[in-house]
Amino acid sequence: MLAVGSPPMESEVPATEPVPEEARPVPRWGMGDVILGLVVGVLASAILAGIWQSFSGDAELSIGGKAFSQVGLWFGLVGTVVRASRRKGSGSLETDFGWSFRWVDLALGVAAALFTFFVVVPVVGLLLRPLLGNPDVSQAVDDLVDEARGPAIVGLVLVAAVGAPLVEELFFRGLLLRSIQKRLGTGLAIAGSSVLFGLAHPNDLPLEGQLLLMAALAGLAVVFAVLAVRTGRLGGSIVAHAVFNALNLAVALS
Repeated sequence: MLAVGSPPMESEVPATEPVPEEARPVPRWGMGDVILGLVVGVLASAILAGIWQSFSGDAELSIGGKAFSQVGLWFGLVGTVVRASRRKGSGSLETDFGWSFRWVDLALGVAAALFTFFVVVPVVGLLLRPLLGNPDVSQAVDDLVDEARGPAIVGLVLVAAVGAPLVEELFFRGLLLRSIQKRLGTGLAIAGSSVLFGLAHPNDLPLEGQLLLMAALAGLAVVFAVLAVRTGRLGGSIVAHAVFNALNLAVALS
């Protein structure tokens, strides 16, 4: 007989077997979390914009105010993804949404960025020219660059080439794409998440310019989504997003 408190004999220790894939709980996050993230993000952004204007007295948001309000949007998007993973998923952003990076993603991302910048976006413009003409869609970026001076340039680069790629890829190619993929399959997930990515980027442009910009963004989002799906992680699409935004800033600054 074993003494009280003594460890069980080796033969009595139950073997620990890996949990079969089909026995693991199915994640419950989905489109409801996507909607929640967008609503919370837009509301938080509007609140911070209002706070900035009340203290600055500016009728229109300065570039500092726009960056401040962006924090609210990012809080809503990232916070919702983290909440969805912890409460409805595995608790791991890597497992649930592919939040991981490998060194090969650096090369894949740069290649995808160059392809979207020099091929996808120009082709979208050519295809839509008979319908929309040739509107200037660079005005919004040019205005931001013109407004940014000194340290503000550094902040603009950090927001566009670091913050936005990290946050938007986690939300759009992580939560959104995989939420659609669970219900409708990969093809519709790529298409649907890409269209919604384009629609989520309204800008102060004439109608033709706005439509062309959204179409171009949807086109590049398809490339980013395919990369995320094929690799099973977000590292490549984050790099592609960052390099694409950096290229646009470089053009505007030149």
